[in-house]
Amino acid sequence: MTLRTARAAAVALACGLCAAPPVLAGPPSFDCAAARSKVEKAICASPALSDLDRRMASAYAAALKGLDDAGKAALRTDQRIFIDARNAFFGTRDYDLKADLADRAAWLERIDLAPRTGWDGLWGSVMGEITLAGGGAKAEISTVALTQSHPVCMLEASARPDGSALLVGAAPADIKANDGWTVRLARSGATLTAELLPPKGGDGAGGPPFCGNIPSIGGAFLPLR
Repeated sequence: MTLRTARAAAVALACGLCAAPPVLAGPPSFDCAAARSKVEKAICASPALSDLDRRMASAYAAALKGLDDAGKAALRTDQRIFIDARNAFFGTRDYDLKADLADRAAWLERIDLAPRTGWDGLWGSVMGEITLAGGGAKAEISTVALTQSHPVCMLEASARPDGSALLVGAAPADIKANDGWTVRLARSGATLTAELLPPKGGDGAGGPPFCGNIPSIGGAFLPLR
């Protein structure tokens, strides 16, 4: 399974419904004279990749401009993780740079800059997506670790208030099914922050049953259309 197909399977992105804006041929978003990495050189050598890089940079700048401080910090971290993963996977078997840039540009264009005060809706990061419904009573979490094996986490469970946060998977049936593992969700400005919690009184050895060998639930998620 490739990184791109793992993301698609874990996250079920709706980018196929998002029409890509027209682009004009030109240089990428960075100075090719200063290109040092293999990825940057590959982008500079391809008009199609240059167009996608420029589209991605434009979408990133537009989202950054429209987000609050918490959202800006989350997006900067998310973009840095994407670039680090892109650079690490470039040149490996089955990695498709063009597809990865196109997917990332489309994802950035889906960031919802309209104020979102409640829990419900779609939230996303480079790691995956969280969908909340019923006033935060139902949660679906799908994430993937950005490693060569691409292990996924997939959790569908009820959620309940936990002070100012939400606790996902705390119902007795969920606790039993998931060996006591839960996920805590919190709001901070435009972002939703997820934290994977080990069983109470346990050391969390072995990880949650709804994740592969590398749990990937955590960090900040941004509102998506």
